[in-house]
Amino acid sequence: MPKAAPPAPVQAVRGLAVIAESPGDEHAAIACALGLESVPSSADYSDLFLFQLYPYASVYLGPEGMIGGTARDRIAGFWHAVGLRPPKEPDHLASLLGLYASLIERAESGESEAEELLSFQAARTLLLEHLCPWVFAWLDRMQELSSGFYASWALLLKRCLMEELSGEGSSRCADDAVDSGVVSLQHLRDIPSLPDPRSDGSESFIKGLLASISSGMIITRADLGRIARSLDLGLRAGERRYALEHLIAQDAKGTLRALVSEAHRQGDIHKHRIKWLGESSEHLSRRCYSTAALLDELAQEDLR
Repeated sequence: MPKAAPPAPVQAVRGLAVIAESPGDEHAAIACALGLESVPSSADYSDLFLFQLYPYASVYLGPEGMIGGTARDRIAGFWHAVGLRPPKEPDHLASLLGLYASLIERAESGESEAEELLSFQAARTLLLEHLCPWVFAWLDRMQELSSGFYASWALLLKRCLMEELSGEGSSRCADDAVDSGVVSLQHLRDIPSLPDPRSDGSESFIKGLLASISSGMIITRADLGRIARSLDLGLRAGERRYALEHLIAQDAKGTLRALVSEAHRQGDIHKHRIKWLGESSEHLSRRCYSTAALLDELAQEDLR
């Protein structure tokens, strides 16, 4: 039997969006169309999407480091701006990818050149403003935490979005739509520095450390587990905040030094993206290195 032709870019984005949702009956057919060899289990999905890497833009773009807040409000506002009612979870990765595909389809079927251009501009803004500042770092972490289906899915989605970003996927975008210098990147505006626990308190410090937009890092429960094992410490069940607080209480110097290494590691990865991703990666790289500097200073003081 001849191999099926790969889906068109916009169809690939729509199919990849569905994979970001809990596995359902349609996943097998979509995975096959995308060239993915297996189908994920509900357990695999839960471990990655519900316990490690939450698929919500607001977690990584909001200073709260949690689902909702100002970042979700901005994204909901974008839905309104393009004439659509926001879904219940407007910042879920599946929703954002589906919206991107819909905007491209709207542009390609526009009745006038002006309508086509406006839709392409909206799609480009969505990509640059609400996806690029977090999704590439998130997909890299997905590949690090998974060696199976979702690692392949993350690589495919990253390649697809890079094509869209460069204009190879939707060529009209590259010629006529807005570029990264025009998009405001509001999520990166007025982001407070990582709080210093010596002056701002440990609660604000932990909260800022776990907020990617503030610290520059995506810290997962798997990272905390790795640190606990390397230091022979117990890992508290529950939210990351409590687990991290418990690690610091047991061995502040060791935990902070481990986080210094992680901040440098993720900062270097962000730095390599700057040449093609621009301001958002530059912001995250700077935040990682400043986070590392503060953590190193605290480790030398053996903060408790």
